[in-house]
Parts: sequence; C-alpha cells; structure tokens
Amino acid sequence: MESTATASDKPKKWTAALLAILAPFVGMLYVARPGWAAVYFAVAIILAMGNILLFHGAQTVTDVAMLLLAVVCSVHAYRLARDFEDSRTRPWYSRWYGLAGVVTALAVPIFGTRAFFFEPFRFPSGSMEPSIEPPAHLIVKKWGYGNYGTYGIHVARTGISSQVRRGDIIVFEYPEDPSISYAKRVVGLPGDRVSYFNKQLKVNEKDALIKEIGEYIHKKRQIRASQYLERLDDQEYRILIDPEAPVVLMPTRSFPFLDRCTLTAEGVFCRVPNDHYFVLGDNRDNSSDSRIWGFVPARNVVGKVQFILQ
Repeated sequence: MESTATASDKPKKWTAALLAILAPFVGMLYVARPGWAAVYFAVAIILAMGNILLFHGAQTVTDVAMLLLAVVCSVHAYRLARDFEDSRTRPWYSRWYGLAGVVTALAVPIFGTRAFFFEPFRFPSGSMEPSIEPPAHLIVKKWGYGNYGTYGIHVARTGISSQVRRGDIIVFEYPEDPSISYAKRVVGLPGDRVSYFNKQLKVNEKDALIKEIGEYIHKKRQIRASQYLERLDDQEYRILIDPEAPVVLMPTRSFPFLDRCTLTAEGVFCRVPNDHYFVLGDNRDNSSDSRIWGFVPARNVVGKVQFILQ
C-alpha cells in the first residue's frame, strides 16, 4: 500500500525558501519539482553566459540578476512547500540524502574540470592590452602544466608535460603572493638570454621583429597609444608602447636569481634560470612583470590561455 506524506514529512516552507536562496535548483528539488529545478538551473547558466558575452563580465550585472533569480525562486519554493499535498509521497531526491547525492553528482565533475582541465579566470588588468582588454574572461587549459586545483584548493602538483612556447600567454601564481593569479606573455624559456633595452626586445641575441601598425584607442578611457607588431618564433601579436614613458621599469626590491640580471638606465638583460620563465605584459609601459619582480617558477604555472572572451 502506498504511503502518504504526513505533516512532519512534508517539505518545510522556510527550509524550502532558504535552500532556494542558496541554490535555486536545490530548493526546487526539495519541494519535488524537478522540472522547475531544471528551468532555474538553465536560467542561471544563461544569465552567467549572457553576462560574459553581452555585458563583458560586469560583476554588478551578474550579482543583481542572480539575486533576483534567487528571490523569485525562494518565493516560488515557499508557496510550493505550503501547498504540498498531504496525499503526495516525497520522492527520494527531495530528501536530504537525495539532495546531497544530486549536489555531489554535479559538484564533482565541475570541480574536476576546473581543477584539471579548463578553468575560467576574470582579468581586470590593462597590462595585457591590446591582446586582452579588461574586463575579459580567460579560459585556461590546465592539463599538462602540473599545477592542479581550483577555488583555492590545491589537489596535486607534478612536472610540466605540455610545451611552453615563447609567445604563449600563461596564467600563473604571482611569485610574491601565490594567492594572486597573473596573466602575462612568455618571452624567455629556461636558458634563454632576454634583453629589453630602449623598448626593444631581444631573445638569444635575436630581435623580436617589430613594426608600427598604427594607433590603438582604449575602448573605455579613449586614450591613444602606439601599437606595434612583435614576433617570437612563429607567434605574432600586438603590443603597446608609450613613447613618453621611461625607458626601463626599475625593480624596487630584490627577487630570486637577481644576480642573473644586469640592470641599466637603458634596460635589463637576464639569463633565465632552469625551471623558470621570463614574462612581459603586452602593454609594455604599464605592466608589472619579470622586469620588476623577476622570473616565474615552473611550479607556479597554472596553464595556458586558450580562449579570450572580451
């Protein structure tokens, strides 16, 4: 004989409302509405993607939209719990063990994907203009770079098995504060001789081919800058140079392997140590990079920027 829901077995109104505020689809599962759970989950995904593609990552837009969605769902869940029929049996997925199982089934693959394969990063800095215009979202390929983790949780560290090439844009843990992630362009590999004199880059005594390609206008600040084309090996990319800025950005503090660098009023020359990289920002006169704080240890590399969502 089929059992029916008792008063104590019915979903609690305020529990439903609270769960829906914290996670709308969980609140809908709690009141045994899987269809509505799928709808709210899909709307949340659409809002997040729309924010990136249409509003260029404006966090306020996302926060307001998600808050409104949570409030609407909370009221909806409260009413569904209030009107839950006494004759209806609550399915397994609406009970605590079912909810825990569903959340785990979703969280594990999401966490695993972010930790080991691809992870999004928000990039608010202008140091990589014109290649990356803030605020941009970066999709970073992590597999093969040996630094696995996400949400501040480190899962594993191994050696780098993927090739890091000159010209790659990488995301890495800032050497002076690993809790901060930076994105810069690799210009020097282990063993390379890198010089940056009079705003001209050389790697292993070879000039990076540069030619002026016109002005660059910052989208939001309406500031003009000189734009150049630079080449490292088979990779070409644009850089910005401010003719009025000082020739060299002098380091304000010591850093590991500083003795491998020669600093002058015209620039800097460094021999890149083993298991380290020399990185620069594409916005050369507005970037804190290896000229200031030194080399990036290989163990700090999080991954390579695969896609840039402006």
